[in-house]
Amino acid sequence: MTMEKAFLTISSTIFGSENDATNMQSPPPRQFQPEKQISERDSIIVDMLNSPGHEDVSFCVCDPDLADCPIIYVSSAFCTFTGYDHTEIEGKNCRFLQGPETEKSDVDRIRAAIKSEVATNVNLLNYKKDGTKFINEFFISPLRDENQKLLYFIGVQVEVPKQGPGQAPSNPGWVYTVGNHS
Repeated sequence: MTMEKAFLTISSTIFGSENDATNMQSPPPRQFQPEKQISERDSIIVDMLNSPGHEDVSFCVCDPDLADCPIIYVSSAFCTFTGYDHTEIEGKNCRFLQGPETEKSDVDRIRAAIKSEVATNVNLLNYKKDGTKFINEFFISPLRDENQKLLYFIGVQVEVPKQGPGQAPSNPGWVYTVGNHS
């Protein structure tokens, strides 16, 4: 009997079946399930981010109808990226990633986009849970219903190694929301 077969035999005895033991190895990735009815176009964005092959995309969803526009969902990749568990993040405003060296002008640009309900992309200095600084290429876009009423904001984060003139955007957020910039 191979070691793997022995493990599965013992595990199936403990957990009930070989299938159960195999499934215990990795929990399914977290997925965003909107409570509000978003438009078909924005549903495509959410479905794409939830689909296999996109588990490494760091994103969060905020609800502008709640006080202080808190994060209501973070992807597993966001947690890995920042070092926080989703339970430490959800319910907070994204400001918790800011620190003493975060440029006010970058934050103001994000606030202006939120106030105007439009998409924007900005490179800003953020901080991980352990205090490590990183340049966050942050893309934010509104998610709307079929009548164009704002329901959520989705933010996609990519760590960039440096910030400088002529740097090409590496954030896939703009791809996910193509045509959603009005």
